[in-house]
Amino acid sequence: MVVLLCGGLLQAQASVRSEYEVKAAFLYNFTRFINWNEPPSEDVPLTVCVLGNDPFEDLLEPLVGRRAHGRFLQLRAPNSRSDIDGCHVLYISQSESSYLPAILDEATRQGMLTISDIPGFAQRGGIVGYVKQGNVIRFEINLLAANAAGLNINSRLLELAAKVIR
Repeated sequence: MVVLLCGGLLQAQASVRSEYEVKAAFLYNFTRFINWNEPPSEDVPLTVCVLGNDPFEDLLEPLVGRRAHGRFLQLRAPNSRSDIDGCHVLYISQSESSYLPAILDEATRQGMLTISDIPGFAQRGGIVGYVKQGNVIRFEINLLAANAAGLNINSRLLELAAKVIR
């Protein structure tokens, strides 16, 4: 499993795949290496939501029907910040950056994994923040935010993070 995540990192450096193809692959792997303290039934799909302008376009579509922790993944695009109920994974687009504190408060209350490429996302209270180091896509993890949301992050994923906020 870690080989796949590391392989994705190496491929990101060596291939011509777009930035958001790499971010989409990471997003899927995050769902596999992060556990919810109070997981819903395996009958309930794991809902991945993109809030705001969707930079992925159709790149997340291949995730539909794949499994993470025995649950099928499904995609949803909430129409507004007040429509994020039921999301388990919430990607927050840069178009929502001015509303970030309120979004993060609600997402934490609901136990959501938050992911974004908003600059300084993990430092501002998000759980996983994408960062570019040269031409390489990496990620930072805010362990305090994950714990507050009731999420456990696999130590193998923490080892791969560019930075871990403890």
